[in-house]
Amino acid sequence: MNAKQELWAPVIRAKDTIPRIMFDVVLALIPCWLAGIIFFGFRAFWIVLLSAVTAVLAEALFMRYPLRLRSVFGDGSSLVTGLIVGLILPPTVPWWIPVVGSVVAVAIGKLVFGGLGNNIFNPALVGRAVLLLAFTAPMVKYVRPFDAVTEATPLLTMRSFDWALIWGNVSGSIGETSVIAILIGAAYLLYRRIIDWRIPVGYVITAFAAAYVWDLDPWVAVTAGGLLFAAVYMATDMVTSPVNPMGRLLFGCGCGLLTIMLRKYTSFPEGVTFAILTMNALVPLLDMLTVPVIFGAERSREQRFATTAAVALVIILAWGVLFAINKTVPEGVPVTAEGVYLPLVETLGTDVYETATINDKVYYFTGSREAPEKVAVVGAEQGYHGPIYFYLVLDGSGRIEHLQILTHSDDPGLGSLITRRSFLDQFIGLDTAELAMDVDIQGITGATISSRAVIRGVTGELERFQEAFYGGEEADAGAGYADGVYTAEASGFGGPVKVEVTIDQGKILAVAVLSHRETPGISDEAIRLMPQRITAANSPDVDLVSGATLTSRAISEAVKKALAQATRTEENGANAEEPAVDISSIPDGVYRGTGTGFGGTIVVDVTVSGGKITAIDIVEHADTQFIAQAAFSQMIPAMIEQQTIAVDVRASATLSSKGLLEAVEAALTGKEAK
Repeated sequence: MNAKQELWAPVIRAKDTIPRIMFDVVLALIPCWLAGIIFFGFRAFWIVLLSAVTAVLAEALFMRYPLRLRSVFGDGSSLVTGLIVGLILPPTVPWWIPVVGSVVAVAIGKLVFGGLGNNIFNPALVGRAVLLLAFTAPMVKYVRPFDAVTEATPLLTMRSFDWALIWGNVSGSIGETSVIAILIGAAYLLYRRIIDWRIPVGYVITAFAAAYVWDLDPWVAVTAGGLLFAAVYMATDMVTSPVNPMGRLLFGCGCGLLTIMLRKYTSFPEGVTFAILTMNALVPLLDMLTVPVIFGAERSREQRFATTAAVALVIILAWGVLFAINKTVPEGVPVTAEGVYLPLVETLGTDVYETATINDKVYYFTGSREAPEKVAVVGAEQGYHGPIYFYLVLDGSGRIEHLQILTHSDDPGLGSLITRRSFLDQFIGLDTAELAMDVDIQGITGATISSRAVIRGVTGELERFQEAFYGGEEADAGAGYADGVYTAEASGFGGPVKVEVTIDQGKILAVAVLSHRETPGISDEAIRLMPQRITAANSPDVDLVSGATLTSRAISEAVKKALAQATRTEENGANAEEPAVDISSIPDGVYRGTGTGFGGTIVVDVTVSGGKITAIDIVEHADTQFIAQAAFSQMIPAMIEQQTIAVDVRASATLSSKGLLEAVEAALTGKEAK
């Protein structure tokens, strides 16, 4: 052997380079991206593109690369990270979520460790974990493919396998729903020898077996959620997975076991993110445990014992942590709404409370149904970008004791200010009679729509609380609706919504939406569910359908108008015949009259000028404020506009309406000026 030969190193030469490998991974991700665009629309395209561009620019800026097209892409690893971050996001996330996720993935998941080859955790999963913990609400909001109807993922709803899971037309993250698209990408990566089959195969087989053992549908466990996507594109990351064949197989098996364990025993239904991150931390131990023995040499007994003991210790600690968490969790399933824990025990002051569903709404209360002490309820109202969900606690009289925003879709800047205590504490101690924007509740400058939505939603829940526990006027009046078929319409999002209400034996027998101009897909759930809810509750005051608030409200208002027609009988106290009042003959002046309402006397002042009614002022009344005021605010303008007191009574405030008409008639017929 000559000197030149002695300098040769025992290396393997290959044509693969890091940019070439990253390019192959990008190609393999394209089928998943295309599937996401097909199922969720071009919003999925822009989310992934924004995520990828942000990741590339973030690395270029942090590493101070020259911002030239060739240099800004670097080795291509940041592009892959950005694409994966975008593909594991729901299609409903606001624009800033992929930006934050990609910056965190590049900066914290990769660069703080020294860049590519030095990071111990998968960067994309680091970004996703931070987003899940910091911004849970937008990260768990999914929609049904081809429309904008919000629904849960198949992991929460499917109990048996469905072929929709294979095609991908189910709710979920952009790139994780289509098994076919994922397998196409996996086949390409295996063909190019970019990934080792041991990791995805070990992952899937172990997850399948664990799901079977834990009495879960194994096919749903494997095909639903992001398990397959993670097994192919994230668990196989060369940097954060073991280097030895046996280590890779064990790594995949550990990921599969932890994923199903997290799904079974924790509040994280997905489980993939924290399962892989946990196994990333164990990679050094797996490498030590599975390092092949050099021919002619033997590992010391101490080294084998140390690595085996270390792995066993980690497993014991992991099980110990899970056992401790399970012991600290209170017995029973914690009550949640929109994925957020409801502090019922903390706000009601006891763990002994009753639950009742009234008018299709769930109430949690202490005391009795007839005399509640505290009542908790979850409400929703349409905000600027979507529904705002809130948790409300009232005392027995209906005054607010606690208000908390659960989730919202409004802007993360000004819109998110509705979650601050400085805004929410203004509601404490108030009731519906006091909720006035910029009078009792100071709105948030620049977020007026969000502020008004919270005020409007809380006011509506207070009204429903009074009706549910203390009864509305109509119930106390003892009068049902007049049998018949009535039609009415109200303005929806796209135009008038016309309904038909059938009354039989004084109750709502059926509600049908005859015509509308609402947006297909978005309004479908409201048109289907609202008639069912109204019929079941025998009242139009039911929960609105999330995601189609305007359509829901239009159906409710149209039904109220139809029910107002159903009270136009002498039996139900309506004005069947117009009182003989010749307004044109009444001298100018202000006339006072009284009538009997729901809670007592109603006193009004009626101003007549030029032979016309010009004003009707309520001097005093003892009726329930929020019910009566709604009727007064509609009937008084109608009487002034039509110059008659023969206007419709309000179905939800029959006695207050009758009392007002009686008082106005007394003022005009008595002709006693003040």
